[in-house]
Amino acid sequence: MAKFLKDRREILGMVGALGLAGASPALEGLLAPAAAEAAASVPLRLFNPHTKERYDVQLFVGSQWNAAGLVVCDWMMRDWRENAVVHCDRRLYAAMYVLQRYFNSRDPIYVNSGYRSPTTNAMLRKRSLSETGGKATWMTPAINSLHTQARAVDFVIPGVDLAKVGEAIWDLNLGGLGRYGSFNHMDTGTRRRWGR
Repeated sequence: MAKFLKDRREILGMVGALGLAGASPALEGLLAPAAAEAAASVPLRLFNPHTKERYDVQLFVGSQWNAAGLVVCDWMMRDWRENAVVHCDRRLYAAMYVLQRYFNSRDPIYVNSGYRSPTTNAMLRKRSLSETGGKATWMTPAINSLHTQARAVDFVIPGVDLAKVGEAIWDLNLGGLGRYGSFNHMDTGTRRRWGR
């Protein structure tokens, strides 16, 4: 019983770190005894399809963030075009962990885009505008994208319907949700949604 209570506190701490306590009934399942019992052994699995790197990351040591795990997460979220690494918003990592567990995914989460340098963001914006005849659309990278502030991630959970992942992201009440044709965008900005 003591082990269950300790693991439950760890999960509650993670949910608290996200600011999600009571935010979504969908998270209740993560607090059940069986889920709490398994929590300590479940890593956050990440894959970068651009660099082909894969890591299984232990996000927490007890009830504290794992400093080495955060370094690996920041590396996986780097601007791979410029090899620029920054400290990303930890709530993104905790949210991906919660989503991975909620969908019971054994496959790694595909991180398509995390941090973007201003140079990379400008290049992607210019490319998008050239494809639309200079007209900005909801798919055009924003000038002040939260990706440039290390507060956004575009990702896929393989084998899980994008719409279901999008609704789960929205239920987390973390910030923004962008639903694109082949991935979901999640950020820690103001609560808003766009896309398909």
